[in-house]
Amino acid sequence: MNSRQAPRYEQLADELRQAILAGRFDGNTAFPTESALCEHYGVSRFTVREALRCLQGERLISRRRGSGTLVEPPAVRSSARFQAFTSLDETRQYARDARTALAPDGFCLLPRSLAAFVDPRHEALHKSRWARLRGLRTQGGGDDSPVAAIEAYVRPDLAPLLDKVDLTTLALFRQLERHGQFTVGRVMQEIAAVPASTPMAKALQIPRRTPCLRIVRIYHDSEGVPFEITNSYHPGEAFTYSMVIEPDPA
Repeated sequence: MNSRQAPRYEQLADELRQAILAGRFDGNTAFPTESALCEHYGVSRFTVREALRCLQGERLISRRRGSGTLVEPPAVRSSARFQAFTSLDETRQYARDARTALAPDGFCLLPRSLAAFVDPRHEALHKSRWARLRGLRTQGGGDDSPVAAIEAYVRPDLAPLLDKVDLTTLALFRQLERHGQFTVGRVMQEIAAVPASTPMAKALQIPRRTPCLRIVRIYHDSEGVPFEITNSYHPGEAFTYSMVIEPDPA
């Protein structure tokens, strides 16, 4: 029998999660500040921040500079077709019920459309065979409707790490960073409206050339070398993309 006690921040996250789901902070009841949580629960600010990070990852709350912590409305929490990004760690967050299924699909050269995103200085990467993964993101919660068709390409020297990662989560870049013992530098992203190709249309169960939202993300290490490229297609009218831009201080 495992008697290991969960870390204090996980215990706090559980308590706050139950309160949120019970509707305690809905309506006119403001979510407590970090200081108030520290005092009420007798924990450190680090513990509070880690607990809030967990809840933010589950899309139960959002945190905005100048606005404090806000409880997300039920429509946002339950929809696997909504993404709101304000940081690197949120670029792969979906609703808790959504499901991912990625699977290795051999090695190949980068498709021309994706190779164009790789700086010409990294010529060797254009000639290398990257590890390819393919899969689907589905609605979840008993609904297997496709939300996105996904292709992911991993740099050849990092391919052995795929045996250690969890392919049921979209946080692939964080797992590669951890197992590869390197640091994520910057992420480039391109969003475009495109017609669904034959393979993507089949995966998404939609007619060929149906309008889709195509999102390409190129993850670079701290040396500026790409290590993961993802290419995802989302059916038209089935995806909402939201972001918050904070003004620079005067």
